[in-house]
Amino acid sequence: MAGVTDRPFRLLCRALGAGLAASEMITSDMRLWHTSKSRQRMDHEGEPEPRLVQLAGADPARLAAAARANVALGAQIIDLNMGCPAKKVCGQLCGSALLRDEALVARILHAVVSAVDVPVTLKIRTGWDREHTNGVQIARIAESCGIAALAVHGRTRADFYAGSAEYDTIRAIKSQLRIPVFANGDIAAPQKA
Repeated sequence: MAGVTDRPFRLLCRALGAGLAASEMITSDMRLWHTSKSRQRMDHEGEPEPRLVQLAGADPARLAAAARANVALGAQIIDLNMGCPAKKVCGQLCGSALLRDEALVARILHAVVSAVDVPVTLKIRTGWDREHTNGVQIARIAESCGIAALAVHGRTRADFYAGSAEYDTIRAIKSQLRIPVFANGDIAAPQKA
């Protein structure tokens, strides 16, 4: 999550027992990687393994190239963000805006999984809005494309962070898949996890 999962936060999480901590979301547009903010987000030197880099974008070839570049820099897992609800991200047809185009989702996932020899994971929401909940369909596409694991934020993009997470929807998604599925949203205590 951009602005949250920076290096100090990741190191703290790992020190407190987290087995995995994702990088801040990085754009797949490598033309923007020259900024100090991008370079800082891509630096994982000295961090415990496995190193997971989260990418956002909407162009299959660009995402595949960004995944290859990050693996060359030491990423051991590539995570694709199709769950971010931020207006700035969705306005670029990235994040959860991709949930509105299942064919594009399939092309992106196929391109990235084919481009790297490390596991590729995916983060989604339950859909764009309550009238367009396609989390199950997206999850099936993900598994068929070779995604290694799926994180599901139990809200639609329109919900942002309001209301309660839809654990029933996450359960329905899990029931359709053989890959690991992680519930995301409203986890405020270890007991709830």
